[in-house]
Amino acid sequence: MAAGTTSTTNLLDPLKILWRRRWVIVACVIVAVLGMAALDSVRTPVYRAQGSIQFTDKAALAGRGIQTDAFLLNSSAVASAASKAIGQKAPKVQVTLNPGTTVATVFATASNPVLASRIVNAYIQGYIQVQTEKAQYYQLTLEQSLRKRIDTLSTQIDGYTFQLNAEPKGSAQAQTTQGLLGVAVNKRTALQAQLYALQTQSPTSAAVQVANSFPPSSPISPKPTSDILLAALVGLAVGIAIALLQEAIDDKIRSRSDLERVTPGIPALGLIPAITEWTDRRVPLLISGEQPKGPAAEAFRSIRTSIQFMSIDDPIKTLLVTSGNATDGKTTISCNLAYTMAAAGQDVVIVGCDLRKPRLHEFFGVSNDVGFTSVLLGEAELDDALQDVPGSPHLRILPAGPIPPNPSELLAGRRAGTIMQALAQRCDLIVLDSPPLLPVSDSAVLAGSADAVILVAAAGISTKRDTARSLSLLQQVGASIRGTILNRAPAAETYSYYRYGYGYGYGYGYGYGYGYGSSSRSSKSTGAPGADGTAGAEGQGEQITADAAVMTATITGTPVSSPQAAPSTETKAGRKFGRSSKRRGGPSDSSPSTN
Repeated sequence: MAAGTTSTTNLLDPLKILWRRRWVIVACVIVAVLGMAALDSVRTPVYRAQGSIQFTDKAALAGRGIQTDAFLLNSSAVASAASKAIGQKAPKVQVTLNPGTTVATVFATASNPVLASRIVNAYIQGYIQVQTEKAQYYQLTLEQSLRKRIDTLSTQIDGYTFQLNAEPKGSAQAQTTQGLLGVAVNKRTALQAQLYALQTQSPTSAAVQVANSFPPSSPISPKPTSDILLAALVGLAVGIAIALLQEAIDDKIRSRSDLERVTPGIPALGLIPAITEWTDRRVPLLISGEQPKGPAAEAFRSIRTSIQFMSIDDPIKTLLVTSGNATDGKTTISCNLAYTMAAAGQDVVIVGCDLRKPRLHEFFGVSNDVGFTSVLLGEAELDDALQDVPGSPHLRILPAGPIPPNPSELLAGRRAGTIMQALAQRCDLIVLDSPPLLPVSDSAVLAGSADAVILVAAAGISTKRDTARSLSLLQQVGASIRGTILNRAPAAETYSYYRYGYGYGYGYGYGYGYGYGSSSRSSKSTGAPGADGTAGAEGQGEQITADAAVMTATITGTPVSSPQAAPSTETKAGRKFGRSSKRRGGPSDSSPSTN
């Protein structure tokens, strides 16, 4: 089944490429069609006329010399006669022989239909005229030759007669002269008969026109319909070629399949759709709280379920979220993921480990005056630096604090490890928001000690080369890379991904999870309500257990009953974060993000 799915996906990849580059193809087709239409509008129309001629000379009738006759149809003598007939220089014509006959079809092209037909008729009549003149000249020459020979014989006959009269009758000499006279008379008589026959018959025509040429009703060029259709096909072929070429030289990650090819063997835990609100980089927005029923919140809940499922056999205490560059949206992902994890009842601490450009505190509306660096330098106690997040009782934040001069050294020191151990005793999960991997080495330092690492890439922003380099850096430090997240995923990708995930799951987790955000399960508990409407620690534990049951039911096909839904307060909490962030007006870690 997996092999078949992979094969189908590979077959669909070219179609996905063409769909993604469809505007290039459409533009090429439109340009080709408009260009051809414009060209046809200024092109001079060309008309093609035709007529037929039958060669009747003896050689043609005997099956010999017809190709010579067709060649002579375009001779200079015939062209001169045709030009004289139409009153202007006649272009050459095309002659096509009809197999098995002595008939040939003559074609001529011109910008005027009447002129085209006149050219055909002029060439046919010109050929007949030239051949007739040749026959007449030959006949005249032959008559002159016969007359000359007759005159010569007549002179000889007169001489023989005079000589015969002068010689004695009955003499041997007279008999000889009489014989010569008779021969000469017979020759003259034969020649006179030939001359009479030649004079009484007219020269045989070398050809006849069997079909006159008439003006054509429509031009052969341009033909707008066929030309535009051909132009559209050419434009389509060129557009496809350009689209495939662009795809070949395009180094950007644009889809889940691109990300999975760059990170072989590492599952894509989720696809975060492009959010309109994230386009304003000045406003950090906690979308999971602001729009708990939106597609982005559902995507984060799906990732949460995947992480919970991964933790069943291999518990995750420290989760590092990082990316190759600062514009991939890692801080946005880490904040929303931490909020979503806490909404399920886990005690989560999110730590701002980006000590160069800290922005974690802006998403939760807390102060950055005291934070991680303050604890590292011994300027504050850990419990004093930890801050509660309004509206999310299970989430606390340890902001980055004042920017130090040596971030890498601080993160690599023993003090940082000690703080992480202390945090692990105070919560169920630590989420680390780190700097980008490629510009600085801070994330590589943290990745080696984290229980799990998630690599973030942004569709249309992250490059395959940078993502591959980031993966290589993480592998070099022995990081436990559990999965990747594609930020700013195309709408078509996220729709198909989560529609598939709802029924069968993807990677480690169940597609949507069950009951998060808008319709959380209720449970019996006397504790304080959670951020997404669940009821305290005991209720949250039941919810996580139910999540695992749903994932197991999804994989095995065993039905599971749905607990009664309870009203959600995640929307109120999220709106609170959204308003506080917007009032500050700070730069947003949008997708693309600055962190």
